Amino acid sequence: MDELLRRWQYGWGLCRGLSPAVDRHAALDVTLGLPDRHRELFTLPGTALAPWIDEVLHAARPTWLTVTTQEPDEVAAELESAGLELFTERNLLMTADLRDHPAPPTQHAVVTATEGPLERVAVRAPVSAAEAARGMAAVIGEDAVVHDVHTSPSFRRQGLGSVVMHALAERALARDATTGLLMATADGARLYRTLGWVPLATMLTARAA
Repeated sequence: MDELLRRWQYGWGLCRGLSPAVDRHAALDVTLGLPDRHRELFTLPGTALAPWIDEVLHAARPTWLTVTTQEPDEVAAELESAGLELFTERNLLMTADLRDHPAPPTQHAVVTATEGPLERVAVRAPVSAAEAARGMAAVIGEDAVVHDVHTSPSFRRQGLGSVVMHALAERALARDATTGLLMATADGARLYRTLGWVPLATMLTARAA
């Protein structure tokens, strides 16, 4: 699990245009530089949390702590009892074999672009050519780390998220990547499960209250 989390985080950072994480052995230290999220610490599974909680509580700039775990309820209780503010949503670290990704039918135009390790997909509406849905993936070796899959509100419930995911899978396979990785919200996870993605662990995020 440690290695999968490292691989996911590296691709996630590429998608967001971030500098590589500082590997602190038990956690990955990422600088985002945002006003309310200057840094984020991603602890590796099984890591003792007390030192990282203390670092978040006493950080000079706003710092988030993300814990990947198989025991989300116990970890949530520990974070809150230590004085951290836990974000309500619980995300999932998910994986899939891209060779088995289903291909949904669509009448929409699918536009792709390659920017170094990044593959971008946009689905265009048939008449207006407006962007109906989009997504991206960082392709590194055998991995494709999917990020920022989004469907515009007026085009939802038309299966366009599945179209984006399949197009990203095809682009990744063309570059010899076979393993998909992503961090899913609760809403996203419902879609990804129907496409064969499997949850590996829960990702809880907290910050200083």
